[in-house]
Amino acid sequence: MQSFEHLLRFESFSESQKIFELDRIAPPFTYRLRIGRNLSGRIYPTAARTTVGVPTKIFKEFLIHTLNIDPIFLETKGFPTRIPWGEGNLFFGDEDHLRWEVLSPTISELFRQIENSPLEKLEDQSLFDYDPEFGYVTSCPTNAGSGMKVSFKLSMKLWKNRKNTSFKIPDFLEFYPENSSEFAVFYLKNFTFSQKNFFLNLVYYLALQVELAF
Repeated sequence: MQSFEHLLRFESFSESQKIFELDRIAPPFTYRLRIGRNLSGRIYPTAARTTVGVPTKIFKEFLIHTLNIDPIFLETKGFPTRIPWGEGNLFFGDEDHLRWEVLSPTISELFRQIENSPLEKLEDQSLFDYDPEFGYVTSCPTNAGSGMKVSFKLSMKLWKNRKNTSFKIPDFLEFYPENSSEFAVFYLKNFTFSQKNFFLNLVYYLALQVELAF
């Protein structure tokens, strides 16, 4: 009952107050945002982690002239798999042509990194595989739309040892084990920044459950 009252109180906070409160209680979570994109009119990558489908010259020109990547990062013998960009990193040749990812130990740092990165360059629909009905098309069809996935993970040990038997995982929230089940990763697919307030409420709800396990 007390946790329910805490949740109601938290939901009445402003966005900045919610971020401050989550930083204050410091739940044992690691946060991650991923954005997947595929260049318009190009074949998708294979599982071999290459830039198959996009000639290297065209891909490099896109990175340098559109995303303003420093050419020095592309002066390697082979095509790099990761390049720093904004406050995070760009990854290449996995499921999608490119993926931007940022990791953070706190919720405030996560959104600070997001806000200080030129993500508007990833929102140009003319540059990427985009369908007016479905949104950005990604290799994983369940993530088509925004192409974004936000997640947070915690130690499986903390989760398994919870004493609160009423702990429930919301039906819309998915999770998977990581590192041989050492961690549980909770995530929201097809995330949009308009869901930020909803995401903060969700993190707080799960933080309360973990807190009750101690």
